[in-house]
Amino acid sequence: MTEAGRTAPLNRPSVLFVCTANRIRSPLAAALFRNDLLREGLSLDRWRVNSAGTWVQEGMPSPEEVIQASFARGVDLRKHRSQKINEGLLSSHKLILVMELGHKEALNHVFPHHAGRVFMLSEMSNATEEIKDPPSITPSDIEKLLDQLSLLIEKGMPRILLLAHGNL
Repeated sequence: MTEAGRTAPLNRPSVLFVCTANRIRSPLAAALFRNDLLREGLSLDRWRVNSAGTWVQEGMPSPEEVIQASFARGVDLRKHRSQKINEGLLSSHKLILVMELGHKEALNHVFPHHAGRVFMLSEMSNATEEIKDPPSITPSDIEKLLDQLSLLIEKGMPRILLLAHGNL
């Protein structure tokens, strides 16, 4: 496992979702992706799916409003705690999916040896759409974010599955 930045071998498919604070977008994307893996009949035991942030206060939960709004969609963030991106996390995931171009640029600058595995989530479906932080954490804004993330993951799933296996 890669919690607390420990490095694990790249012997199974793996995806790391990255946003800024690792409290809303990337944990939601990771949870949605796990749900989609289950719907595809794939065992979570055979996958490594995590999230992290570029500018993080470690150990913070997702906001309660986000937990509540997403729970109705089958997304459970109650156990999530924020973690900062680091070499161990990057090294232990075959695919790194970020929310914004700025995240991609920052990771490629600080960790250039991982640049070939860093993509915006929207790039998985041949788009360049950024996934911005919601303007507020109202149920409506979280629903819109969940819709955006769900659609991008669904459209990009074939490529995500391919790249998560290390087929770059």
